[in-house]
Amino acid sequence: MDVIKRKAYTYGGYEELWTEDYRLSIRYERPREYEMELRNGVWQSELVLNPLMEKYLRSSVAVSFAAEKCDYFAMPLQEIGRFIPDTRDLLPEELFRFLMDDRGFGMEDALSVLIKVFGKALCSLPVKDWLYDMQPRTAALNKVLREALSTRSIVIHEPFSEDFRTPSGAVEEGTEIRFSVFVPGNTDGVSMHIWGEDFCRDISMERQGDRFFCRFAPPSAAVYFYTFIHNGGETEAFQLTAYRKGFETPEWFRNGIMYQIFPDRFGFGEDVSDGIAYHRSLGQSPELHKSITEPVKWQARQGEADYSPDDFYGGTLKGITAKLPYLKSLGVSVLYLNPIAEARSNHRYDTANYERVDPILGSNLDYVNLCKEADGFGIRIINDGVYSHTGADSIYFNRYNNYVNLGACQGKASPYYDWYDFGDFPEKYRCWWGFKELPEVDELNSAWQSYIVSGENSIVKSWLRSGASGWRIDVADELPDEVLSLIRKAAKEEKSDAVIIGEVWEDAILKEEQGHRRRYALGDALDSVMNYPFRDAVLDFATGKTDSYALKAFLLHQKFNYPKPMYEALMNILGSHDVERLHSYLALGRDCKHMSRTEQAAMSFDRDSCEKATELQMLCAAIQYTVPGIPCLYYGDEECLDGGRDPFNRAPFEPKQEKLHSYYAKLGAIRNRYSALHSGELCVETPSPDVLHIIRKNLEEKIVCVINRSNSFCTYENGYPLLKKSNSISPNSAEIFIIK
Repeated sequence: MDVIKRKAYTYGGYEELWTEDYRLSIRYERPREYEMELRNGVWQSELVLNPLMEKYLRSSVAVSFAAEKCDYFAMPLQEIGRFIPDTRDLLPEELFRFLMDDRGFGMEDALSVLIKVFGKALCSLPVKDWLYDMQPRTAALNKVLREALSTRSIVIHEPFSEDFRTPSGAVEEGTEIRFSVFVPGNTDGVSMHIWGEDFCRDISMERQGDRFFCRFAPPSAAVYFYTFIHNGGETEAFQLTAYRKGFETPEWFRNGIMYQIFPDRFGFGEDVSDGIAYHRSLGQSPELHKSITEPVKWQARQGEADYSPDDFYGGTLKGITAKLPYLKSLGVSVLYLNPIAEARSNHRYDTANYERVDPILGSNLDYVNLCKEADGFGIRIINDGVYSHTGADSIYFNRYNNYVNLGACQGKASPYYDWYDFGDFPEKYRCWWGFKELPEVDELNSAWQSYIVSGENSIVKSWLRSGASGWRIDVADELPDEVLSLIRKAAKEEKSDAVIIGEVWEDAILKEEQGHRRRYALGDALDSVMNYPFRDAVLDFATGKTDSYALKAFLLHQKFNYPKPMYEALMNILGSHDVERLHSYLALGRDCKHMSRTEQAAMSFDRDSCEKATELQMLCAAIQYTVPGIPCLYYGDEECLDGGRDPFNRAPFEPKQEKLHSYYAKLGAIRNRYSALHSGELCVETPSPDVLHIIRKNLEEKIVCVINRSNSFCTYENGYPLLKKSNSISPNSAEIFIIK
């Protein structure tokens, strides 16, 4: 590794030179040169110097080196703090001097940068006359800076720091929190204004020197926001999450690795002709592909307005059971199955009968056996709960009279009639996003709730009884919060460590509907959510739409705003059945949402694009497997399966166990071996816009994952041993350090 060296200078005096247009320049006198070297992240001199001299030289070279990085990455100097990772032993006056004298900043602009970089260190800034012996100009600006701070009303609050909010992060309802702000200048006083839904309060703050304090205990589980009011001004708003007391999530889930399977497209080899014949006997038109090498169907049949998703490849529950050793080789401990209940389509989100496995997939006994066999491999099964709507072609709605029982379309004599909202019976009814094949149900209907959720033999409970360990709730945002709470309660009554995961695409804390904030993450509705915001943040970073600083901000936002029990259980996804394949996204550098199905069907990538996408996918996977939460791998992503959106992201998959598979297996082994990756604290460092350090540590170990998105080699400079012998990290790659 090349040693980084820079020169620093002390001066015996200076002269102020003013131009005719009143511009100031400084001419320094009697310079003396010192060579500084970056060792383990700290600038040091080879000479033995007194501590004050060392401190000045370190500050000088750290500031100039950070400015070099800003210039190199074409970033404005206002962002110089990104390249000064540790300011504890640096001099604010030297940055003040550098910005104004060397880079022409005005005082107000320089002050705003200093406040951003040094924060509370600017409070009670001491006199430093000793600087006159090293850099008299910096010594003079010490006085200027102290006077400038004393005459301005500046309020500093860092919500993620326990110096300002104790305890930091989300808290249980009723927990007393100590808030503080630093005020380096004069102020008449500071008060805190805090509000949430149906709540608002102003709290006066008590002064102790240059700090103001107050205490507040959130009275109930809710999302709150607060600001600080001072001298007629107001700070930005900060977020505070309070969750239900006693909220817990299952440890087995938090510590796991998840794998998602689209059941028709994974485990093959069984004869499914009886299942196909059953659906045909109902007047349906399922098509069985001759081979898994055939492309997925995406065009409408002659006479149809749109394609019908009723082509099948013959994946079965027995086929999944046979592949349990393969899943175990990836370190998988949680298996999430897309819907398995009887339905007309291959995706089965149009449920026909909640009580039985679709005959094409097998039988209820096959499901029980899958759960039993999976348990022997240390793998738990999670089902997909589709409760906001049913299929039109179902025992519940029976729009086409294909079932012998009375469905809602047969009138009020049907036990299911009140589940649905009819306008002009039977042709007009409320349906999911206008799709007539997906009639919506009334989730507040007591009969529906008893059958699906709360009854002794409800759907939620009976499948848990058959071996499931939890539910992923489809379109959770279309179920009322009280219904989600009922589902969670019923599941926990049946199996105390069952997990409930919601399909939520947005920030689960801040999601609003009809003017009210949803309660997904507050401890009484869901244990976890599909973390689509995580996917967006990681892919934006990998494809250059954002930088490491944006990804760090996102990761810390989730860390401090999600309740810890949910934060550690977040379902961290990079691919799913509802988005384009991960490898294809990375090869394209964007999503496929604006492409037609014709364009997606014809989509292909050259060798260079494929190789670059594979490199980026490994980089993304390293992030996914080292941050808190449970990594979820969508079937086939471990071997670069390509495809656009539905139906191209649901192609059949037969494992080949090639290069990328081995990489995921390695990540899985590391994830399962080291406890710091389950429960360790998260720290994030950003040495440059292209490099990210993800650090997880507990009392036993420390794990460092270095992500290098750039097109050049980088090194990790803190002297930690790599898993590989070389400490040089390749372009578009990641390395993991294990530190005992």
